[in-house]
Amino acid sequence: MSRAPQTFPPSIGKYRIERELGRGASGIVYLGLDGFRGRRVAIKQTHAHLLAQPEQAERYRRLMRNEAALGARLRHPNIVRLLDADDAVSPPYLVLEYVDGQPLSAFATPDTLLPVAQVLDIAFKCCNALDYAQREGLVHRDIKPANLMLTRGGDVKLTDFGAALSLRSDATQLSGLVGSPSYMSPEQVREEDLSHHSDMFSLAVVVYELLTGRRPFDGETDFATLYKIGHEAPTAPSLLRASLPAHIDAVLLRALAKQPGDRFATWGDFAQALLAAHRDLPRQRSQDTEAERFARLRALPFLADFHDVSLWELMRLGQWRRLPQGSTLMRENTPGDSFCILIEGQVAVSRQGWHLSTLGPGVTLGEMTYLRTDDKVRTATAVAETEVLLLKVRNPALRQASEDLQSRFDKAFIKLLVGRLIATNQQLAEWELVAAPPTPER
Repeated sequence: MSRAPQTFPPSIGKYRIERELGRGASGIVYLGLDGFRGRRVAIKQTHAHLLAQPEQAERYRRLMRNEAALGARLRHPNIVRLLDADDAVSPPYLVLEYVDGQPLSAFATPDTLLPVAQVLDIAFKCCNALDYAQREGLVHRDIKPANLMLTRGGDVKLTDFGAALSLRSDATQLSGLVGSPSYMSPEQVREEDLSHHSDMFSLAVVVYELLTGRRPFDGETDFATLYKIGHEAPTAPSLLRASLPAHIDAVLLRALAKQPGDRFATWGDFAQALLAAHRDLPRQRSQDTEAERFARLRALPFLADFHDVSLWELMRLGQWRRLPQGSTLMRENTPGDSFCILIEGQVAVSRQGWHLSTLGPGVTLGEMTYLRTDDKVRTATAVAETEVLLLKVRNPALRQASEDLQSRFDKAFIKLLVGRLIATNQQLAEWELVAAPPTPER
């Protein structure tokens, strides 16, 4: 059955509509043409059905008036500029600078992450934009990836000041729990007075998500998420993406402190910390190398049931290591908190000096310390017979990974162990046949 074509108004006010750019819970954004000035614009129009009830209609009109009043005075290269507005018509609309690009929400899953250096550059520019907004007396209150646009040229633009709080205005503003639950600061959750530190916390949540593909405080419900924001410490980002330096952990965990006073004092301090972390980055691997590594994982039978998103998550969760022949990968009777996936080479496995097997690419080593949480002691020794390439995954990292990735590993490990058990039974049967005494002749 063919889908009905999308419909949109031929014009809104004096602007000719070319196409729809996107839609959300509160409205639709169209690409329009300002014929007088000969430029493209983005037109944000409230959903008509939200204006059916007078009380609800007043809330949404107030949101739009708030964004128009605050946005009209903002002039910054990293903030989308407001060009026009009409809140008297039904439905009301705003006219904004058109940004040719995508929201950062398009780069917030494990398979779509941007390079670390680019994320830190985006965060630095956001700090500058929010520092400017603070000097204008504003707290944005709704910093999230969907409200940050990445242009085709790599620049970033902050948008949607509809929920913003003006610290210098006596006008009635939106009160209560304002913002998106996953990105709220603890003081937002508690409905306390807000400062720039609240936006700082929200931006740190965004940067964390752009670096790891996970939000630091996600719960199964909004209530569970809000509880985590107020009471639980976030997992260090490097546990979810092994290539992240410890410096980035320190910067983000400070910006995610529960108490505003424990965060960076100013936007400038946060920006300088991000800049220092950027400078400390090792030389980044090329995208071609990442694509090649992804292809290697995709070809392994052990990972055949892992979809692409989970493989990208695994790639960033683990640490790639190339070791020379003769390297001891793990030693029996010693504690362990990780397992390895063998990508290249051969490994000899032994116990108490007895050679058990030689393993090739596509197998795991040391997974028993993950499966047996009550016993973290290695049961065998593994030595590289050739140069080897490994993907090392720490057990705590996998336990903090997505439920989907954990579930796929559980199934893969069970399948692997069953295969090993069958092979062992066959080997024992062969030994018994060889060792059995000959049948006496009659």
